Amino acid sequence: MRMPSMTQVAGMNLAYMFFPLTHFLDAMVEFEVGSIELWGGSPHLYADDVSAADVARVRREIEHRDLRVVCYTPEQCVYPVNWAAADDHARERSVRYFERSVEIAAELGTGMMLVSSGWGYRTEPPDEAWKRSLDSLRRVAARASDLGIGLVLEAFQPVESNLVVDLATLGRMLAEIDSARVGACLDTVSMAVAGDSIDEYFITFGETLSHIHLNDGDPAGHLTWGDGSLPLPEYLEQIARREYRGHLTLEIADERYRLDPDDATKRGLAAVRRALTQG
Repeated sequence: MRMPSMTQVAGMNLAYMFFPLTHFLDAMVEFEVGSIELWGGSPHLYADDVSAADVARVRREIEHRDLRVVCYTPEQCVYPVNWAAADDHARERSVRYFERSVEIAAELGTGMMLVSSGWGYRTEPPDEAWKRSLDSLRRVAARASDLGIGLVLEAFQPVESNLVVDLATLGRMLAEIDSARVGACLDTVSMAVAGDSIDEYFITFGETLSHIHLNDGDPAGHLTWGDGSLPLPEYLEQIARREYRGHLTLEIADERYRLDPDDATKRGLAAVRRALTQG
């Protein structure tokens, strides 16, 4: 059994939203993290605000530091973006947003983009929102196929969505989309909240499980490691047994870290290094 390598660990700029993107990139160099998952939110790289020239400039900043974008993750929680929306205009606008985001992923030189299912009104039958989400996902997957981008679908927590919220609904959506361009993302917080396990994810999805968000929580929270109660060494051992070769992003997203994201990132990376060494 080979434990994951630190070269598989990626940083993410979510907690750096009050800082220039260059600050985050410089921090990754300082912390010896060569891979990043780039969050596409304002003010860093929000799809509705940037031109192709802006994306090219960001790519040059990344490549100048010898960093590599392993996944592009457009903002899809905070802003009015929901491809399962009941309102036709909002849904169409959201699909266009994700199609543009696929183009940005290609312009950044990465082959992966993360998506979620969106959500429906809690007062309507979830099957209706499910159909809208599935239709939108198929449309964006077609654009991703044109550009050679793979999509990874992540289950959200029930407070974030009422569609894909656990292993079972993630499996159902992927089976219904039936596309080689769409795989699964495992988020340890969403997994823990749902009562699922890493082994169950690998048994269900196999090689189509192509991305992991390695987050601490209590069990929710998207915390840096050490600030929650999730079992990092156990998780890493389970991942090692499956010979996973993809990336592990530290998705540190809680508001408590926004004034000092460097500290949170350093502590999270140190915890992962310790766990890998002990394993």
